[in-house]
Amino acid sequence: MILNLKIELPDDIFDHKLTESGFAARVRELAILELVRLKRLHEHEAKEMLALERYELVDRMKAAGIAPTEDLFAEIKGELTKAIDSKRAGHKSQKPKG
Repeated sequence: MILNLKIELPDDIFDHKLTESGFAARVRELAILELVRLKRLHEHEAKEMLALERYELVDRMKAAGIAPTEDLFAEIKGELTKAIDSKRAGHKSQKPKG
């Protein structure tokens, strides 16, 4: 699917530092990243669409405030480890009845 957007902007917005094509590319990138955030695109699809290496996509996702999958898994793993350790500590501190 191809989606064409039209944005009305003031005539003097673009110059040699901010070109129309550079801006259009940035808007496209941000739109793709937003679709990842909304879970409408997978990270591997965004990587392919943007022609990026994985580390480049991760950097851009983080810059846009989107947590990459590996960060989410690391967070979940940390929480599970903490919960397991807490449960084990609770069992060790209980004295046997008798």
